Amino acid sequence: MTRNDELGVRIEQWFDEHRKEYLRDLGELVAVMSVAGAPEEGKPYGPGPRTALILATEKLLDAGFDVLNFENRVISADVGTGDAKLGMLAHLDTVGVAEGWDTYPFEAVYKNGMVYGRGVADDKGPALAALYAMRCVSDLGIPLKSRCRLILGSAEETGCGDVALYMKDNPMPEYVFSPDSDYPIINIEKGRLVAEFSGAWSREEGIPRIVSFSGGDTVNIVPRKAEAELAGICVEEVCAAAESFLGKTGAEITVGEDPDGFVRLTCIGKAAHAAHAEDGVNAQTALIAFLNTLPLKGEGSRVCRALALLMPHGDTRGEALGIAASDDASGALSLCFGVFSISETGFSGNFDSRTPICSDDTDLASAVRKRFEEQGITVTNVSVTQSHSTSADSPLVKTLLDIYEGYTGLKGECLAVGGSTYVHEIEGGVAFGCVFPGRVPNMHGANECADVEDLILSGKMFARAIAEICR
Repeated sequence: MTRNDELGVRIEQWFDEHRKEYLRDLGELVAVMSVAGAPEEGKPYGPGPRTALILATEKLLDAGFDVLNFENRVISADVGTGDAKLGMLAHLDTVGVAEGWDTYPFEAVYKNGMVYGRGVADDKGPALAALYAMRCVSDLGIPLKSRCRLILGSAEETGCGDVALYMKDNPMPEYVFSPDSDYPIINIEKGRLVAEFSGAWSREEGIPRIVSFSGGDTVNIVPRKAEAELAGICVEEVCAAAESFLGKTGAEITVGEDPDGFVRLTCIGKAAHAAHAEDGVNAQTALIAFLNTLPLKGEGSRVCRALALLMPHGDTRGEALGIAASDDASGALSLCFGVFSISETGFSGNFDSRTPICSDDTDLASAVRKRFEEQGITVTNVSVTQSHSTSADSPLVKTLLDIYEGYTGLKGECLAVGGSTYVHEIEGGVAFGCVFPGRVPNMHGANECADVEDLILSGKMFARAIAEICR
């Protein structure tokens, strides 16, 4: 299974001939702001995700494929005859955007062999590579005795309800992979724990106190920015404290005074996916740590002190919460304190933890509730998802690893990740691509990017996978 045998050469030539067309189509897909929105008639996840599905439908129809649409949530198209043996499962929705972009997020910008834009890596670029792989197999007339099915969803970033609906009446093919993670192959996806907490109090007038706090945009991203307003404390005192605090967290804190006379704090850290919380600098926990050095009073200050005990800055393993765990197969638990806010009358927040296989036998929900209750904070909701694992000896895994090694010359091996893909609830499913070792795609962060050659090479490998598995 190399790129230099007869079939490999034909696939190479086809992709070389269609390279410009692929890049044009990718630009059109990235231009669709397919972030989840409020449901509308015929648009269950808002207008953006549906528009992306319709655009992909047009691309498939233009290529001669029949397309099925499932309630404007999922579309599918097949190549080959007989029963569906291979499924390629990708998504066209994206997360939103925050500050820090050097280019307009919803425009594909090409420079130095890279393409920048929201979705180029997660997951529009890989989805389009899979679509082009089907086109390649069809155009080359490669004989198939079973079908390959491309399944494109539009709500992966918001809970995968799209594919859950599809699977109610439509069985998945025997083998399924999602091009929505890393190479060589992901056969283990960690479990997930998401918790929400909140509290309320009567409006306070005592000083000095926290008037407001806001940090984070979504539970599964390490907050890059956090802000707070303080009443009853002079800006000079806060500036002096900030100077003494400099360098203790890896985040940058600036101090100012707003027109209402409040001291305003802005903390800038580094965003990262919750699955790799250790790669970020949590502006939220850094700002809480700083606030706890000031002589503040009131309920807001009390909550900040409690949260600093439960999720202290730099603790991305859940040590303080008492849920830290690790195993050889899936690695260590990760913890991301994602969103937190304080108002004059209460607070709310959440966190996201990716849990190893060994945690599946632990009552994590009870452990979290107990630790928060010890600090006087009520956990209002906890959801726990078990880990996903597919045998490294599966025929699908072996075939995909052979293709990877033959096309890249790199060692093929199975990996575990903290991220979750569509295959998490699909028995025997794996993630295959499209991030090669050493690449930093900035998924869910600013300046999301992909190497153009990596995307094209992925399409070639997907075409080979269809040929090997379905013929």
